[in-house]
Amino acid sequence: MFDKNDFKVFEDDTLTGRLDLIRTNLDPKFEVFGSELLKQLEAEYQQKFFMKIAKHQRRTKNPPPDTWLAINQDKKGYKKTPHVELGLWPDRYFITFSLLADIRNRSAYYPILKKYQNKIITEGWGVSNDHTSSLLKSADNFEKVIDHYERVKSSDLVVGYELKASDPKVRIGNYDKLLNEKFMNICQYMVTFNQELNL
Repeated sequence: MFDKNDFKVFEDDTLTGRLDLIRTNLDPKFEVFGSELLKQLEAEYQQKFFMKIAKHQRRTKNPPPDTWLAINQDKKGYKKTPHVELGLWPDRYFITFSLLADIRNRSAYYPILKKYQNKIITEGWGVSNDHTSSLLKSADNFEKVIDHYERVKSSDLVVGYELKASDPKVRIGNYDKLLNEKFMNICQYMVTFNQELNL
């Protein structure tokens, strides 16, 4: 399904042109791939999950620098809750678990992050304090990322995986299974954090 031609949508530097390419070339893939992820998640966790595909409706001038689908466990919306995204920057795919700056009950997540800090580091996920940047730092920076998230109210908490367009796997093709496995793996944190918060 996904292939190296996905990145061609970013070659159009106009707003309408890029949006048309995203809607034509990527959104149908997100719909199919995301629907399969929902089925897998609901079968594994016996809970309800919800998907949102980015529509970029607020953009009036500049083309979107990235695009994505998001899955969470709150039908009212994903941005104020723990959520997982699968998307593309112009040079890479990304799969990220995020707690954004304005998440509900923000401070309640601080001890949960500390509890799972070593597990996330051991698993080698990339980490960041900015969901609007494609840059993920290595897992050994996670303690600093958590500290920054606690101190700076405008910061995000991002844990994730990236597959660069230059990676041989992308050039060869047939990496849907890899993206699926990474997405399902990182979803454990979304489910666990929601469960921890409800205890």
